[in-house]
Amino acid sequence: MKDRPIIKLIIAQVQFTCLLIEYIYLRIRYVELHIRLYLLKAAGALLIEAVKLEGFIKSLSKEDRVIFAACISISIFTLARFMFIRI
Repeated sequence: MKDRPIIKLIIAQVQFTCLLIEYIYLRIRYVELHIRLYLLKAAGALLIEAVKLEGFIKSLSKEDRVIFAACISISIFTLARFMFIRI
């Protein structure tokens, strides 16, 4: 049955299609892993900046800390409102 040329052609086409699908899957996975890598790098950089910012905040006076906290909370509240409006 495998000796027929039409059967050989169909089997070759199925194998080629499977390889093509696997290649596309691997390329998508490759891009996903690159995105994760850069997100991890960004998260690490943000963590370092947060530690620096914490040191800066500790060096402020009590009044300056209150003003800083108010500015941050207002900006987060405004951002949240814009996000809820868009959703």
